[in-house]
Amino acid sequence: MAIVKGTFTGTGQSTPIVGRKIDIALDFAGTASIDIERQMPDGDWIKIESDIAADYNEVAELPANVALRLNCTAHTDDVDYVMQTGPEG
Repeated sequence: MAIVKGTFTGTGQSTPIVGRKIDIALDFAGTASIDIERQMPDGDWIKIESDIAADYNEVAELPANVALRLNCTAHTDDVDYVMQTGPEG
């Protein structure tokens, strides 16, 4: 089981997490915009969901292990986040 958690206090990216089933939760204190990004084999990051601007909880289910990260692209107030994998990866 892996876990990445923190608080966006400005724009920037989270530490990536690797898995095939990743629980993602965001708790917004105010206004911000978050993208969920996946890393491609060449190292580039692509958006798989963009402009999340309210409390959020979803599970990203993928057929293989991939690296995901959160990217805060606009910030007015803080956003707490957690991404975690379960025992199945």
